[in-house]
Amino acid sequence: MTISTPLVDDLLAGMARAWNDGDGPAWAAHFAEDADFVDVVGRVQRGRAVIAAEHQKIFDTVYRGSRFTLRCLDGRPLADGVLLLHTTSTLHVPEGPRAGEWTAIQTMVVRDGQVLAFHNTTRVDLADFVYGDEELARRSPREWRRNP
Repeated sequence: MTISTPLVDDLLAGMARAWNDGDGPAWAAHFAEDADFVDVVGRVQRGRAVIAAEHQKIFDTVYRGSRFTLRCLDGRPLADGVLLLHTTSTLHVPEGPRAGEWTAIQTMVVRDGQVLAFHNTTRVDLADFVYGDEELARRSPREWRRNP
Protein backbone atom coordinates (compact mmCIF):
# COMPACT_ATOMS: atom_id res chain seq x y z
CA MET A 1 0.00 0.00 0.00
CA THR A 2 1.36 3.41 -0.91
CA ILE A 3 1.65 5.73 2.04
CA SER A 4 1.55 9.38 1.15
CA THR A 5 1.02 11.59 4.14
CA PRO A 6 2.38 15.07 4.84
CA LEU A 7 4.66 13.48 7.46
CA VAL A 8 6.16 10.96 5.00
CA ASP A 9 6.31 13.45 2.14
CA ASP A 10 8.07 16.04 4.35
CA LEU A 11 10.51 13.43 5.66
CA LEU A 12 11.54 12.24 2.20
CA ALA A 13 11.74 15.76 0.77
CA GLY A 14 13.86 16.89 3.71
CA MET A 15 16.21 13.93 3.32
CA ALA A 16 16.66 14.63 -0.39
CA ARG A 17 17.22 18.33 0.27
CA ALA A 18 19.89 17.60 2.91
CA TRP A 19 21.66 15.16 0.57
CA ASN A 20 21.59 17.59 -2.34
CA ASP A 21 22.98 20.31 -0.06
CA GLY A 22 25.81 17.97 0.97
CA ASP A 23 24.88 18.51 4.62
CA GLY A 24 25.61 15.51 6.87
CA PRO A 25 24.09 17.00 10.06
CA ALA A 26 20.92 18.01 8.17
CA TRP A 27 20.68 14.48 6.69
CA ALA A 28 21.11 12.93 10.14
CA ALA A 29 18.55 15.28 11.69
CA HIS A 30 15.89 13.09 10.05
CA PHE A 31 17.02 10.15 12.18
CA ALA A 32 16.27 9.33 15.81
CA GLU A 33 19.16 9.92 18.20
CA ASP A 34 19.68 6.14 18.52
CA ALA A 35 18.89 5.20 14.89
CA ASP A 36 20.54 2.34 13.03
CA PHE A 37 21.63 2.90 9.43
CA VAL A 38 22.90 0.10 7.17
CA ASP A 39 24.64 1.73 4.24
CA VAL A 40 24.86 0.49 0.66
CA VAL A 41 28.08 -1.42 1.37
CA GLY A 42 26.68 -3.11 4.46
CA ARG A 43 28.29 -1.04 7.22
CA VAL A 44 26.10 -0.50 10.29
CA GLN A 45 26.13 3.09 11.53
CA ARG A 46 24.63 3.54 14.98
CA GLY A 47 23.39 6.86 16.26
CA ARG A 48 22.64 10.24 14.73
CA ALA A 49 26.14 11.61 15.36
CA VAL A 50 27.78 8.70 13.51
CA ILE A 51 25.26 8.94 10.65
CA ALA A 52 26.01 12.68 10.35
CA ALA A 53 29.79 12.20 10.37
CA GLU A 54 29.83 9.26 7.93
CA HIS A 55 27.54 11.05 5.50
CA GLN A 56 29.55 14.25 5.66
CA LYS A 57 32.61 12.21 4.66
CA ILE A 58 30.91 10.91 1.51
CA PHE A 59 29.33 14.30 0.71
CA ASP A 60 32.82 15.81 0.80
CA THR A 61 34.44 13.05 -1.28
CA VAL A 62 32.93 10.32 -3.49
CA TYR A 63 29.44 11.88 -3.64
CA ARG A 64 30.50 15.55 -3.90
CA GLY A 65 27.98 17.43 -6.04
CA SER A 66 25.67 14.43 -6.33
CA ARG A 67 21.92 14.78 -6.82
CA PHE A 68 19.55 12.48 -4.96
CA THR A 69 15.87 11.74 -5.43
CA LEU A 70 13.82 9.64 -3.04
CA ARG A 71 10.24 8.44 -3.34
CA CYS A 72 7.98 6.14 -1.41
CA LEU A 73 7.13 2.82 -3.05
CA ASP A 74 4.89 1.44 -0.34
CA GLY A 75 4.48 1.14 3.36
CA ARG A 76 2.24 0.14 6.20
CA PRO A 77 1.66 0.98 9.82
CA LEU A 78 3.40 -1.29 12.32
CA ALA A 79 2.04 0.30 15.48
CA ASP A 80 0.62 3.59 16.62
CA GLY A 81 2.89 6.25 15.09
CA VAL A 82 5.29 3.66 13.60
CA LEU A 83 5.53 3.03 9.85
CA LEU A 84 7.41 0.57 7.69
CA LEU A 85 8.38 2.28 4.42
CA HIS A 86 10.00 1.01 1.24
CA THR A 87 11.51 3.77 -0.84
CA THR A 88 13.45 3.96 -4.06
CA SER A 89 16.21 6.38 -4.86
CA THR A 90 18.26 7.56 -7.78
CA LEU A 91 21.68 9.07 -7.24
CA HIS A 92 23.46 11.05 -9.96
CA VAL A 93 27.19 11.38 -9.23
CA PRO A 94 28.93 13.87 -11.55
CA GLU A 95 32.55 12.70 -11.21
CA GLY A 96 35.00 10.55 -9.34
CA PRO A 97 35.09 6.83 -8.58
CA ARG A 98 31.29 6.57 -8.24
CA ALA A 99 30.44 8.72 -11.29
CA GLY A 100 27.20 7.72 -12.96
CA GLU A 101 23.63 6.95 -12.01
CA TRP A 102 22.86 4.56 -9.17
CA THR A 103 19.52 3.23 -8.02
CA ALA A 104 18.68 1.69 -4.69
CA ILE A 105 15.85 0.44 -2.50
CA GLN A 106 15.55 1.40 1.13
CA THR A 107 13.64 -0.09 4.02
CA MET A 108 12.86 2.37 6.79
CA VAL A 109 11.14 2.18 10.13
CA VAL A 110 9.79 5.63 10.97
CA ARG A 111 8.28 6.81 14.24
CA ASP A 112 6.67 10.22 14.54
CA GLY A 113 8.57 11.55 11.52
CA GLN A 114 12.03 10.28 12.50
CA VAL A 115 13.86 7.32 11.01
CA LEU A 116 14.58 4.61 13.60
CA ALA A 117 16.12 2.13 11.17
CA PHE A 118 17.28 2.46 7.58
CA HIS A 119 18.64 -0.25 5.30
CA ASN A 120 19.97 0.77 1.88
CA THR A 121 20.40 -1.80 -0.91
CA THR A 122 21.81 -0.95 -4.31
CA ARG A 123 19.95 -2.23 -7.36
CA VAL A 124 21.99 -4.07 -9.96
CA ASP A 125 21.19 -6.05 -13.06
CA LEU A 126 20.83 -9.70 -12.12
CA ALA A 127 23.11 -10.78 -14.98
CA ASP A 128 25.85 -8.52 -13.57
CA PHE A 129 25.22 -9.91 -10.09
CA VAL A 130 25.77 -13.46 -11.36
CA TYR A 131 28.94 -12.40 -13.17
CA GLY A 132 27.39 -11.81 -16.59
CA ASP A 133 26.07 -15.35 -16.86
CA GLU A 134 22.79 -14.84 -18.74
CA GLU A 135 21.72 -18.48 -18.30
CA LEU A 136 22.30 -18.30 -14.56
CA ALA A 137 20.44 -14.98 -14.39
CA ARG A 138 17.34 -16.66 -15.86
CA ARG A 139 17.28 -19.24 -13.06
CA SER A 140 15.54 -18.89 -9.76
CA PRO A 141 18.01 -17.90 -6.99
CA ARG A 142 17.50 -21.39 -5.54
CA GLU A 143 18.93 -22.79 -8.77
CA TRP A 144 22.09 -20.64 -8.79
CA ARG A 145 24.46 -23.44 -7.90
CA ARG A 146 26.55 -23.96 -10.97
CA ASN A 147 27.21 -27.63 -10.16
CA PRO A 148 24.05 -28.97 -8.51
